[in-house]
Amino acid sequence: MEIGEVIKMFIKNRKMSQADVAKAIGKSTTALSQIINGVYKPQSDTLEELSRVLKVPVPVLHFLSIDEESVPEENRQLFRALAPSMERYMLDVFNTEPTDLELKKAH
Repeated sequence: MEIGEVIKMFIKNRKMSQADVAKAIGKSTTALSQIINGVYKPQSDTLEELSRVLKVPVPVLHFLSIDEESVPEENRQLFRALAPSMERYMLDVFNTEPTDLELKKAH
């Protein structure tokens, strides 16, 4: 899953509009939309602002955007074993519905 999809999930679950989030992070709605749609990767300062506004640590955003193909082959078995429970835990801690996140890590 791309980081933009994870950001979109948190925006939705926080019941915020993209316009409100964009304003809060000092970006245009177009810029935020491009991040969400994967046109651009967010810069570290933008990711920090998104993290602050969405109340989710940056490492959680990164973890939820990892898929099995991005994990080195020698670590994939461990990833498959740990990722689903870690993902559910993170979503619970940050009050996000897992139904909004495609569980690619479990496949």
